[in-house]
Amino acid sequence: MNTRSIKVFALSTLFTLPFFSPLSHSAAFGVAEQSALGLGNAFAGGAASAEDASTIWFNPAGMTRIKGNQMVLGMHFIAPSFDFDDDGSTNSAGASNFADGSEDGGRFAYVPNFYYVHSLDNDVKVGVGINSPFGLATKYGADWIGKYQAIESEIVTVNINPSVAWKATTNLSLGFGISIQYIEATLNNKVDFSVLGAIPDGFSHLEADDISYGFNLGALYNITNKTRIGLSYRSEIKHDFKGDADFRNITSALNLDLVLADTHLDVQPDLPASASLSIHHQWNDSIDIMADATWVGWSSVPALVIMFDNPLKADSTDILRLKDNIRLSLGATYSTEGPWTYRIGAAYDEGAARNASSRSSRFPDNDRYWLAIGASYQLADNLSLDAGYAHLFVPDTKINRSSEVTGLNPAELSAVRGDYESDADIISVQLRWDM
Repeated sequence: MNTRSIKVFALSTLFTLPFFSPLSHSAAFGVAEQSALGLGNAFAGGAASAEDASTIWFNPAGMTRIKGNQMVLGMHFIAPSFDFDDDGSTNSAGASNFADGSEDGGRFAYVPNFYYVHSLDNDVKVGVGINSPFGLATKYGADWIGKYQAIESEIVTVNINPSVAWKATTNLSLGFGISIQYIEATLNNKVDFSVLGAIPDGFSHLEADDISYGFNLGALYNITNKTRIGLSYRSEIKHDFKGDADFRNITSALNLDLVLADTHLDVQPDLPASASLSIHHQWNDSIDIMADATWVGWSSVPALVIMFDNPLKADSTDILRLKDNIRLSLGATYSTEGPWTYRIGAAYDEGAARNASSRSSRFPDNDRYWLAIGASYQLADNLSLDAGYAHLFVPDTKINRSSEVTGLNPAELSAVRGDYESDADIISVQLRWDM
């Protein structure tokens, strides 16, 4: 391969690698906020508590604890901050980027969900949940220093989860559900032509979506009349994204306008499986305590391969180096004799990025520490209002992410180097209606 061909191949592959990388950072775009009632306990006891219809998501077997029919309608407001401070980022020529080295990519987002449980009889329940288990919303300035790896990133999912639960014995309940999951992604970044000289940046824009299917199942067992344990599992969902790559302001040098022409694309990431083990214990008439351990199998996504319809454009492979992550939480609930119930919780949520080089500017993943509080108010005999608040503390996060091209592995290409100071605030509210 001559020098000209190597340059064309390297540039055309490099410029499209950053597009889909955020779809591989577990906690970075996983959405835990599936219940305002659960948020107050930092989702401790999620697979065992079964206090409302959101158990459809956490453990479908818990529907057997819902008396009669129940509907839950919730909304979660998430305000993250990802404040970046540059420490030597470079363009693809290995030179410093003369751009804004300080940028906050965090963007406000809201996540709705809906759950309904219907009692066929005392032992058999059916239900449906509609929620968003994955999501991402980050946006930087068009000329920030990491513009070649990320500018705007948005991932939206809608998961429809019909489920059934059966009380097999006095102490054991079993549940099963099917997930019908729609996902769409919109990702863009600047195209770096600095290795070719003083040529203006190009721009790349990706849009893709898919509908795929998975399943979830669970078991709930009463150890005593005051203590229960729950186990739940969600399968991987194998997506097959179809979409379009739109390249703008592409130079004609080295025929890059032909190589980076608008084209269809196909990406096939597997969103990870997860499993939870929870316990819920009634300490006395007023206090319940609970705990949860949740595993997410992000190592099942070792790399992302972007396949282009354009025959001149080689497929791109982004090596991700992810690890499975664990979330641990503890919580307590205090019930008064009046209409109020109070909740508190804490959690440790492990990041999936292995190190600074495997982090993405689209969402700089790191460990998170949760502190949460919540309360419920009984508005009427069959109507309750639940609210929760959580603050997420994130250690300073180092990033040293270079674009990588499979087979060529050039050094010092479009590297983002620096530190993120991150945190997040979450406010959730929901209505519970016993019907």
